[in-house]
Amino acid sequence: MLALVAVVVVVCIHIVFYWKPAELHDVDGMHRVDDELHRAGDELHRVDDGLHRVTDRPHDDTNGPHTEFPSLIHHHMPIPLSSHWSLLDKLFGPPTLATKCHDIPIPSYYWTAKDAFTPAFVALPNAQPIQVGSTVCVRVIVPAKPQRASVVYTPMPDTPWDSILIDMVGTTNNVSVPVRLQMTNDVRNTRRDDVHVYEADVELRDADEYRPRGYIEFRDAEWNPDGGLLPVDYVPEPLYVPESARVEAVDDGSSMYSLDRYLELPLCTDPAAEGRWIHTDMLPFDPHLVPEPENHNLVWLPYTCRLQRITYTDFASCLATAYPLMHWYGDSNLRRSLKKIVSMGDWCSFNSTSNATETRSCLCEDYQDPFMPFDARYRELIIDIDQTGGQALMQPTEFALVPDNTARVYLHKWEGLSTRNKPAWTQGFDARITPRYGNPQVALISLTNWDAAFSSRAYFAVEMQKLLDYVQVEYSNYTQLYIRTGQYYCCRTDQTPNAPRAYSRLRNAYFDQYVIDAFRERFGHSHVIRIWNVAQVSERLPLSVRKETVKCPANHARAEVVEIENQILMNAMCNYFEPYVPMEQASVGEEDDLETDQ
Repeated sequence: MLALVAVVVVVCIHIVFYWKPAELHDVDGMHRVDDELHRAGDELHRVDDGLHRVTDRPHDDTNGPHTEFPSLIHHHMPIPLSSHWSLLDKLFGPPTLATKCHDIPIPSYYWTAKDAFTPAFVALPNAQPIQVGSTVCVRVIVPAKPQRASVVYTPMPDTPWDSILIDMVGTTNNVSVPVRLQMTNDVRNTRRDDVHVYEADVELRDADEYRPRGYIEFRDAEWNPDGGLLPVDYVPEPLYVPESARVEAVDDGSSMYSLDRYLELPLCTDPAAEGRWIHTDMLPFDPHLVPEPENHNLVWLPYTCRLQRITYTDFASCLATAYPLMHWYGDSNLRRSLKKIVSMGDWCSFNSTSNATETRSCLCEDYQDPFMPFDARYRELIIDIDQTGGQALMQPTEFALVPDNTARVYLHKWEGLSTRNKPAWTQGFDARITPRYGNPQVALISLTNWDAAFSSRAYFAVEMQKLLDYVQVEYSNYTQLYIRTGQYYCCRTDQTPNAPRAYSRLRNAYFDQYVIDAFRERFGHSHVIRIWNVAQVSERLPLSVRKETVKCPANHARAEVVEIENQILMNAMCNYFEPYVPMEQASVGEEDDLETDQ
């Protein structure tokens, strides 16, 4: 009996993953397919117990190491009998040769998927080898599951009901490429209780074989505990990934993304440049030519530009030359960044005499720790930075009169635009900023972390408009606007007693995008706007590494990652006008040129 069911299921799988509607020659053929699917579903339902005995065994080859991804235990799933694929290909034809999702029709039978018969699954409608730099279409089909529907949680406008964490993962280099799924253009995706079909074109820029790996984090908009709703428990639901769902990205030797050509790339000036994490053992060059690795010996390498290792002494010289006056607005994440800068990299470094890298301060929470250069409890600080370090000052009478060879930072600590600010975040702006603290070369603004945690989306939208109005009054187009994303969040929900944070991976990402879009819409025509995208840096770590943040309720990046975030900022700022030359390597003429040009 099970053998008969297996054959029926394999036929069903092939239809779902490989057969395009365009390959059907008549309407009767379509009806016959639908009849086959219904009969297969009925047969699966009748042998429920038998299938449970087969599918309750873990399948390491379909969902990867079970330390990272949930198994398929207790889910009805098609039996992966790979030996039947060649026979079925002869019966139904090869997969489509199109590569972009919009060119590949969505099979109509996806929309008939029911959770009683199949789990959510991943489809690669074209799994043919591609050249590096090309895209592969990834689809995820989430069957209807009406009995689970909640009437409490709702998505933000134009966002999905389901939160799906999925990456394309290299089988050799372990590079993780996030799959940013979008709802397909079908009204059924807007209905809570219907089948949902998502897709994304994913660019693969490192030569390797890739497999999709991931799971459903939430259904029924439970990723969005907005307006005071409590976060729900984080219980991932597995995605079925067929053995055939793999694609090879091939480098013919001409790719600009090859690690062998990394040192040929121009220096980075974009703090949002996409990249990947590579283990130091796989580097074809001296690791000291790039920023230091994080604690798993992974280095961050952008795809289209080159990061160089900049010392904090050289960064201080760069700031004094090009950005002698800056205004920084942010929370504790920005504080951790600034601690690295003013201590000349000593805070929580491997060579530090004051902090071991594995202390809680370096791994997660540093608020209570004494830090001599400045007191983290103050809402407003003035910090001078030179080549020996940084130090908070009493407010000078003439703030804009910065000493020679020094950069000055006005630091405004806030809890985003939330009601958690005491006093209100608007108070400083109402008293005017630039008349008191000068007209800076850079205004760096960090949001999302507290806003996604404690503000409703509607409240945040109102406060954002206030902030944009204040920025327009305070900062002329002389000032560059740096927008720092929130920290990446994943793999749990916050369960803090009495005041749980409304974090989720998808919610935080949508808050980030709202901030970026709002600043670009208001100031894109008048100001230089640069996105310091720290979220994508952590998002592209291997999932097992991302899960380590579960141990930190504050969701702070550990000190090694803070260092890499800073290197991205330092490269972007100091390579922006001229290729950055460390002062000890520059001739006197080169120093003069840099100072004159800037």
